[in-house]
Amino acid sequence: MKKSLIALLLLLSALCAQAQIRVMTSADLVKGLPCDKVRFRIAYEMTFVNDTLRRPYHPLKESMILEIGSSVSLFYSYMSFHLDSIFADDVAKGASNAVINEHLQKQESGKVSWKLYDNYPKKGTSSFLDGLGSERYCCVEKISVPEWKINTDSTKMILGYTCRMATTVYKGRKWCAWYAEEIPIAQGPWKLGGLPGLILRAYDNQCQFSFEAVGMEQVKRDINILYKGEKYEPIDRKVLDKLYARYYADPVGYITNNPNIKLEITDGKGNRVSNPKSVPYNSIER
Repeated sequence: MKKSLIALLLLLSALCAQAQIRVMTSADLVKGLPCDKVRFRIAYEMTFVNDTLRRPYHPLKESMILEIGSSVSLFYSYMSFHLDSIFADDVAKGASNAVINEHLQKQESGKVSWKLYDNYPKKGTSSFLDGLGSERYCCVEKISVPEWKINTDSTKMILGYTCRMATTVYKGRKWCAWYAEEIPIAQGPWKLGGLPGLILRAYDNQCQFSFEAVGMEQVKRDINILYKGEKYEPIDRKVLDKLYARYYADPVGYITNNPNIKLEITDGKGNRVSNPKSVPYNSIER
């Protein structure tokens, strides 16, 4: 993957939060290509378990946003978006590396680094964007819609909407979802969709991943859905999975394999901490 040396030299330190290390590069400065207009925005609380061997589970939480346009949708972490925005703003203002690092260290790093676009770059495909160290990858795949079994007898009230239950086996997990027919949008969090209504709650049967809608709005302002993967390297899903395995086996070693990067691991208060070795990783897809 081609990257400018200047972009790498901007990086003097990285943050470690919940065993994730954020490395900021020039790809994070891209404003993005408009690919649709936001019509609806739904906020979800995502709960997930990285360490499946630790019992009881100690789940992590992340605020996620689903932006829905006329054809394209985007699902991303609010905190990761916020951190990228701070980095881009500092660089645009010509801030020094020391100031940039100081600002980043004061921010909570997002625990979810990936973004997911549906129906982009073309209808029927999805683009999964993620970063490992200073590398940025884009995995384009054909959208596969879950085959749901609807249970019309089970209902729940979620955000004031009557929701019905549906179940499926999808991407290696058994899922239960609750969807609102009053909101005729066949979408939901992550890759879950294809029901006759917006999915407001979903969880797998092992209680390792869950999504809960906590708010929504119909967007009346002129806001673009922005595609930010134009500088990302195309990658196959199987190759990406192998890179995830390498990264989580030794994240610091993976990152510092690039000689242009100096890495300093700190806690949330800016104190030096020892380098993590292998860290738990539990993929939502199997």
